[in-house]
Amino acid sequence: MGQYNALYALLEEYNAIYESAAKLEYEKYNASVKNDITKLNEVISKEQVIHLQMKGLEQKREKLTLEMKMSDKTLKEIIELFDGENKINLESEYDKLNKVLNNLKKVNGEVKTIIDVRLNRINTVMFKLKQKENTYTENSKHLNIKSSVLSKKI
Repeated sequence: MGQYNALYALLEEYNAIYESAAKLEYEKYNASVKNDITKLNEVISKEQVIHLQMKGLEQKREKLTLEMKMSDKTLKEIIELFDGENKINLESEYDKLNKVLNNLKKVNGEVKTIIDVRLNRINTVMFKLKQKENTYTENSKHLNIKSSVLSKKI
């Protein structure tokens, strides 16, 4: 029963932290859409804290699986070893975690798309100003663009 409680608590912690990460990803998305650089920087600072928490949680998971002598198994494989109500409860938490992670990936992809579009616009403007020398992309070498004094590092 102790292993069940520890694993269930771990899954709850994973859900809480990834729900926080998903909430921040939505904030990042909204800040990106609105071009709110101040808010974007604020969100990124909060994300760094969450990433540290994730790292600590991952260490906790590794310690738990070592104690259970199941460090070679995934969480899903460990859950499959439980029976009855315990297994049902663990699967429920695991399914919640999967939904949160899928949502996080979706929003992250949307943020990436927005940023890619913005970088493309910057590249286009830089090209038009003829101030670009492979600033954001690898394939701009073939454009044979000369940079001016303003674009050189001093």
